[in-house]
Amino acid sequence: MTDKELMVRVKAGDQSAFKAIVERYQRRVINVGYRFLGNQEDAEDVAQETFLRLYLSARSYKPKAELFTYLYTIVTHLALNRLRKKKRLRWFSLNQLGRNGEAGIDQEVPADPADQPDQSLERAEREAIVRRALDTLPAAQKTTVILSRYEGLSYKQIAEVMDISVSAVESKLHRAKQTLRKKLSAYSEDL
Repeated sequence: MTDKELMVRVKAGDQSAFKAIVERYQRRVINVGYRFLGNQEDAEDVAQETFLRLYLSARSYKPKAELFTYLYTIVTHLALNRLRKKKRLRWFSLNQLGRNGEAGIDQEVPADPADQPDQSLERAEREAIVRRALDTLPAAQKTTVILSRYEGLSYKQIAEVMDISVSAVESKLHRAKQTLRKKLSAYSEDL
């Protein structure tokens, strides 16, 4: 079933259709929340609130955009609001381990078994350097980088999520890349 068909059924009160949407997008929504919040529990809370808002707005939902774009909009706004409340902007790598040392939901790609420990350490150091540089970006630039680079959204989809024009997305990404390039230039040989 397509997302539109599922939302029509949710609009009519079909609980199984809503469950199908949650199962389809839960992992992606939690991952976006985690990238902003850096905390599994907070990411799960934001994801739960995202789906609650989707459910509560189902009767008035009009498919102007794709459903996942709508969900990204909600989770991005909720995560940024939570960060503002805590007055912290941190970003954590997708490759960090979850609770109890097991791979968390944030780790989408399994590690290559051919990786050597020294290569893993170097990669972790590079990720920490990039993470620190990303942490210095303004929230809007950081959001465009996360949605573009880590979520693979198109400029049009990012514009819909952030409620800005495509040219504004291009501008924010361009400025973010320039800033990151300057901040990371000292490490360029190591990266």
